[in-house]
Amino acid sequence: MGDDQYFIRTDDLGVYGLDAIKEEVAKLQEAPAKVLDTSTVGASVAEDTVRNAITAVIVAVIFVMLYIMYAFRSVPSSYKYAFAAIVALAHDVLIVLGAFTVLGIAINAEVNAIFIVGILTVIGYSVNDTIVIFDRIRENVTLAPGREFRATVNLSINESITRSLGTSVTTMTVILAILLFGGASLRDFMIVLLAGVMVGTYSSIFVAAQVLVLWERRRFLPWRRETVSTS
Repeated sequence: MGDDQYFIRTDDLGVYGLDAIKEEVAKLQEAPAKVLDTSTVGASVAEDTVRNAITAVIVAVIFVMLYIMYAFRSVPSSYKYAFAAIVALAHDVLIVLGAFTVLGIAINAEVNAIFIVGILTVIGYSVNDTIVIFDRIRENVTLAPGREFRATVNLSINESITRSLGTSVTTMTVILAILLFGGASLRDFMIVLLAGVMVGTYSSIFVAAQVLVLWERRRFLPWRRETVSTS
């Protein structure tokens, strides 16, 4: 792992196995070895971790939907905003999971409690970025209700993109610094956050907002689109 740090994966060590490994590492590097962190993952623990991760994400999604529907209650069909945000969240989580899976093969990263915390943090950040754009859309819809909705969304994105990108770049700079200099114990968490912030930044613009436009133009309902086009 660099900086004279090692990630060692073994079978069950028993009572004295850890001491034996410390002795071998000390011989290898010709200096005393210090254990930074240890964890035991069995079949039942792995199942609990996966189950807890799924439960945490589902609960977070439900609360996000309820919050967005309440926050945008002044806009007609506020559930559309909630649905668009959830689609963006699902996109973000899947991308981060895929990236972490690939990196896990390369750097021996594991899905654990820290990973779950990272996913929940990514969900919170992504929702915040999406709500910033949605709030601007709501303001512009109120100011110019007769304007075409797609034009309103484009205007809202242009008005908020500088703030969104600036916040994301600043956040990624801090995360990258911690990833490089924070040590091995924070590595997996920072990787999840870095991937999540990058994905969440573009998904709020290119996924959430566009899903909202597609729904507003009835592109999700082909039978209704056909009715509108023939009327």
